[in-house]
Amino acid sequence: MTDKQWRKFGEIQYLRGRLDEMFKIDNLIDLDMSGMRRIDARIDKYLNKLKSIDEMTYELYLIERDNIKHKIRKLTKNC
Repeated sequence: MTDKQWRKFGEIQYLRGRLDEMFKIDNLIDLDMSGMRRIDARIDKYLNKLKSIDEMTYELYLIERDNIKHKIRKLTKNC
C-alpha cells in the first residue's frame, strides 16, 4: 500500500471508531436536548467526513449499523 492509501485507511478506521463511540454514548446516556444536539451534530460531522473520504465505506457502515440494530431488536424480542 502507498502512504496515501495507508492514510485513507487510518482515517476511515478513526472515523468508524469515533462513530461507534458516539452511537454508544447516544444509546447509554440520557442527555438533555442541547446534549443530544451536540452528539447528533458530531455524528453527522463524522458521517459526512466518512462519506467524503469514501462513499463505499460510508454505505457499508450504514448497512452495518442497520444490521446491528436489527440484531439487537431480535435479541430483545426473544428475551
